[in-house]
Amino acid sequence: MPPTSQKRLTFRIETLGCKSNQYDSQRIAEALAFSGWAEANEADEPGLYIVNTCTVTHASDRKCRQLIRRMIREHPDARVFVTGCYATDNPDDLLAIEGVEGVFGRGDWDAMLEAILGGPIPAGALPRGEFGITGFSGRARALMKIQEGCDFCCAYCIVPHVRGRPRSAPLCHIGNEARILADAGFKEIVLTGIHLGIYGRDLEGDVHLADALACVAEAPGVERVRLSSIEAFEVSDRLLDVMQHPKVCPHLHLPLQSGDDEVLRRMGRRYTAGEFLDAVGLARDRLDNPAITTDVIVGLPGETEAAFEHTMEVCRTAAFSRMHVFPFSPRPGTRAAEMPDRPHSRLVRQRAATLGCLADELSQAWAEGFVGQRVGVLFEEMDSDGRLTGYTDRYVRLSASGPECLLGELAHVDCTAASGGSLVGKIVITQTHA
Repeated sequence: MPPTSQKRLTFRIETLGCKSNQYDSQRIAEALAFSGWAEANEADEPGLYIVNTCTVTHASDRKCRQLIRRMIREHPDARVFVTGCYATDNPDDLLAIEGVEGVFGRGDWDAMLEAILGGPIPAGALPRGEFGITGFSGRARALMKIQEGCDFCCAYCIVPHVRGRPRSAPLCHIGNEARILADAGFKEIVLTGIHLGIYGRDLEGDVHLADALACVAEAPGVERVRLSSIEAFEVSDRLLDVMQHPKVCPHLHLPLQSGDDEVLRRMGRRYTAGEFLDAVGLARDRLDNPAITTDVIVGLPGETEAAFEHTMEVCRTAAFSRMHVFPFSPRPGTRAAEMPDRPHSRLVRQRAATLGCLADELSQAWAEGFVGQRVGVLFEEMDSDGRLTGYTDRYVRLSASGPECLLGELAHVDCTAASGGSLVGKIVITQTHA
């Protein structure tokens, strides 16, 4: 039977992993709210915890199990349910954890909600299909998932197995959701997906990511739009044409993964290092000083010292504004987990640290280029020193002294200094009133 006390009608969702998982958690939260539940404040002790899991690496699985056990240990009176990618891939692992009431794979949210509520969910609690939200709890930026699934099957990646084949949200749905989010007060919308760059491939007609981006940029009330991750070979003139729209952030996140052609081949990536750099060059030619951010995996089996040096050189040449460096983590069920010649873990850590130092140098150089300039910033939170912090359109973190009422607002800021890859500035005026 459904719980009856007020405490038992409060919930909290813990989300691990990608932006798409964060979007999925928002859908679940909105369905619970529609069904009469309230999201717990930080100081509250909720009666329900939902853990939305990630399974991108073996380490991710371990982190999920640790979090679930900690939730159960610290909140022994709460009900605990588990969903997400790990729950889809290996539910038995999670069902074996004492204290877990239910495990439901991605997309089995109707069944999970019925188990939580103790009966049928109210009609309309979950939008039809895989897409649709009205807001984002505790965020200044809204994530909008417009694409789901992937069939590229890179050697190190389990995601196609747990997320399925590519599916895209119709353009009419995207425009409507963008308007809803803008009406709810969100100043920036981030378009995301499991393989965002192939958006539209499954739809009728010549529908492209550029069309979705234009649809959001032109939606009434939208002030800023950003793309999440796409592949380098998906950087096209058609997309770059739309990215010149004044509301689109000049920022591309292009996962490099390796700068060595042989390692890229072993990974199953669909480009060479030279082709990647060509895409970066095209973006820089067509856009006004765009931010280019990336992901790099260090230590794939077969990565030699020469291959690592190739990666270092490509990163220097690309002059990334931000890099996420990941030591290779073998994921059971992927081709890479069975590959021979895996570098020693100590060597992988050394390479990751070396690449991390280069990442810091490049981020600092990028930030320094904005000192003395006026930039637009969306303030998202207060730091430990009581300063407002947020990101510029070119994805540089910036802090400035200002009133708390500017949280969630866009502002013009004069950049006065750069440190640690971030900016310090002085607020000139909020853009809303500029």
